[in-house]
Amino acid sequence: MKNRTRVRNLIRSLSKSGVCSRKQALGLVKGGKVAVNGRIVLDPGKNIMERDLISVDGEAVCVRKKRYILLYKPVGYVTTRNDELGRPTVYEFLKDVKEWVFPVGRLDKDSEGLLIFTNDTRFGDRLTDPKYRVPRTYKVTVKGVIEQDDISRLGNGIEIGHGETAKPSKVVIISRDKTSTQLEITLVEGKNREIRRMFECLKKPVLQLIRTRFGPYGIGSTQPGKWREISPHNT
Repeated sequence: MKNRTRVRNLIRSLSKSGVCSRKQALGLVKGGKVAVNGRIVLDPGKNIMERDLISVDGEAVCVRKKRYILLYKPVGYVTTRNDELGRPTVYEFLKDVKEWVFPVGRLDKDSEGLLIFTNDTRFGDRLTDPKYRVPRTYKVTVKGVIEQDDISRLGNGIEIGHGETAKPSKVVIISRDKTSTQLEITLVEGKNREIRRMFECLKKPVLQLIRTRFGPYGIGSTQPGKWREISPHNT
């Protein structure tokens, strides 16, 4: 049997090393900052063999330590490294993390709770790829009283505008009074502002939204603005 040598293009090789994102890698290559075996390469699609030596600005690229981080994102922070509007970002809580890490999925500025960061792209893809149907659980408080008809609509899938339909979700009512309802909802996908759009369609806007679980990972006792290491094999 012949030995198989793994081949990746240059952009993928850089991102897989944990040095930067694919978008950042594209900028580095086009900027003439990346060399392969000592020669500057401007073609981001160039095939790279395992034995090839990649360097950025003259510094050899080595596979970085894999990091798996669970952060409790507070309300008021955006899930991006740099914000063009100058809003505070979640990376303000990760200043002690030396490796480049990216968020696995997002939470909007007004939402809080569990957010995972890693530099392991395969791990990130495994959690977010719709074909794996990884569940995400949220504690949600909405304005108004959720009735059984509302739960049925959510459980059967509901149109959320812009030609999109939210897949069936599991809903459990935690408590309710005359003005609001607190419930737990579990989804298996992550459309943009999906939960808020679901309840807007029911004319019961979200007052508070906390992600408490993502796949096998729970928020536990982690406090807002704090993070902890997790294992990719946690259950």
